Amino acid sequence: MAVLGLALFLALPVGASDPFDGKIIALDAGHGSSVSDTGAPNQKYGVIEADVNWDVVAALEVKLKGLGAEVVIADRLPTRKDRVNDAIARCAEFDLNNDGVGDKCDVLVSVHHNGSTEQAYDGTLTIYNEKKDKPLAEKMLAALTPLTGNGDGLLHGGYGMTVYGNIISVITEAYYITNDCEAELYLYSKGQLTDTEVSSQCKTGVYTLENRIDREVQLQVNGLSDYFSSPTGGKGRNK
Repeated sequence: MAVLGLALFLALPVGASDPFDGKIIALDAGHGSSVSDTGAPNQKYGVIEADVNWDVVAALEVKLKGLGAEVVIADRLPTRKDRVNDAIARCAEFDLNNDGVGDKCDVLVSVHHNGSTEQAYDGTLTIYNEKKDKPLAEKMLAALTPLTGNGDGLLHGGYGMTVYGNIISVITEAYYITNDCEAELYLYSKGQLTDTEVSSQCKTGVYTLENRIDREVQLQVNGLSDYFSSPTGGKGRNK
């Protein structure tokens, strides 16, 4: 046992550290600022995007904190600019460098789930605006695409969370909640459908009978870990 432990220790890269050590991650659950701000709805099952977004963010917060990150969640305010400003204020409550200066968020991830009039369509998309956001968007897209097996690519758009606050930001659209299999697997994750109630086509091929919330959370973590571990991930905060 001692020899095995020594071998594992020696296998670690010199100077290796946890990618989340000293990181402050801001999360935003898209939509949900009011009863009418539902985001994309699934017509067959009545699942709304805002609820899915929140469930993923809540579980992601727990997972990231368990890995050593500091996490803030933006209030579900009506405008995206207000949400970013709220995240900035929450990150500034930290002083991890003990220099008396409020910290900045290392990244902001706004969690969404897409919608389409084609109910059978599914895919994974990430959205960014600034050049500095692109490496994060690339890592998150690569990590999340196995959920659907269909990468819709990167969308470079001057809207969303990614244009405010000079924070490295990304919007993730992990899958289309308008897709009935996604809605079924979400309800299964919540304990609202049993395994026998999930359609057979939603348990084979690309889809797997699984806790879809937990799987997405793990893939979100993988993408963030890959980003922070990469040269473009930045080793310090945006001071």
